[in-house]
Amino acid sequence: MSTRLVKHHKMTKRHMKEDALVTAAFRATELWERHGRTILVAVGAVVLVAVLAVFITRTRAQSEERAQGELYRAVLAVNQGDYVSAGPMLKELIDNSPGTRSARDAERYLADVLAAQGKYGEAAAGFRKYIDKAGGDKAAALAGYWGLAAALESNKQFAEAAAAYDEAAKRSATDNERGRAMLGEARSYMRAGQTDKAIETYNAVARLPLAEQPILDAANVRLGELKAKPAP
Repeated sequence: MSTRLVKHHKMTKRHMKEDALVTAAFRATELWERHGRTILVAVGAVVLVAVLAVFITRTRAQSEERAQGELYRAVLAVNQGDYVSAGPMLKELIDNSPGTRSARDAERYLADVLAAQGKYGEAAAGFRKYIDKAGGDKAAALAGYWGLAAALESNKQFAEAAAAYDEAAKRSATDNERGRAMLGEARSYMRAGQTDKAIETYNAVARLPLAEQPILDAANVRLGELKAKPAP
């Protein structure tokens, strides 16, 4: 008697599993009948997005490769001092390859070209564009602020130059880099007539613990000259 009850119990479990599968199949069929088209559209959209992502990535890579070649030719002209040819080449690269790293770097080279031609105001504007495009690239931003500071100082915008040198100092990784930027900052303060700020900055340079001796000496020499200078 007990044996027959056990067998009947096992059959009941099997039937329960079969019933559950049938129910699930019916529910799946019903779901497909109601939402099959929506599901197909959703799947198609996912596939389309994936295809577009691959296409965009490949297109960007091709654009970057082409822009790199154009930048290389322009930089050769810059290094040869052929600014007349380099300027238009760099402008064309910036206009035709927006969003590429090469176009971003072309902004800096174009600003260098403008500065070399004595167009310091335009050069400063170019360096600002380059800084804006640097994003999270700390090395690029630092180079941009150095260029901006030099252009502003050459354009006799000394207060603005001091601010740019200060930004370069803040972004510098070593006391040597920081000290050179701060020397430029102090010099610009002096030329702007802000002697107190210049002295404060030279003192800060002299206290840099890891700066090389020539940098410290330059700051101390200027401090000595300022202290020896009679008050007006």
